Amino acid sequence: MVTRNASIGDRHRQLSDNSARFACLIVSAFFVAGCSDEQEVRAIPVFEEARLQQGRATWMQVCRNCHLMGVAGAPALDDNEAWLPRLNQGRDALVANAIKGIRREGSWTMPPRGGRDSLGDEDIAKAVDFMLASVRSLDSK
Repeated sequence: MVTRNASIGDRHRQLSDNSARFACLIVSAFFVAGCSDEQEVRAIPVFEEARLQQGRATWMQVCRNCHLMGVAGAPALDDNEAWLPRLNQGRDALVANAIKGIRREGSWTMPPRGGRDSLGDEDIAKAVDFMLASVRSLDSK
């Protein structure tokens, strides 16, 4: 009887270990999705204006993890249809949402400051400006 209980315990630990490995794999895949190859990076607009260059740098480090492919309901940079209702809100509302985050049904659909608490309001505003300029640029192509 002790052997059987030990065996059940071992199976439980094995299942727990497998679950933990699976969870780590999923989380790793999410973070790797933020990494991109050169071809993908070239498709992201580059602007001459310093403010937009700074916004692009922030976007590449933080925002692209969700906004490149449209993860978790975030509008992808090249999805003009998804951006239309947001564009209608205006820049100030978008900056405020990026700073405060977006919460629906008790959970965050976008964490405050994109999950990076160290980002200043001006950094976020520049990233939003970059996204708005990119959406307009990609829509015109």
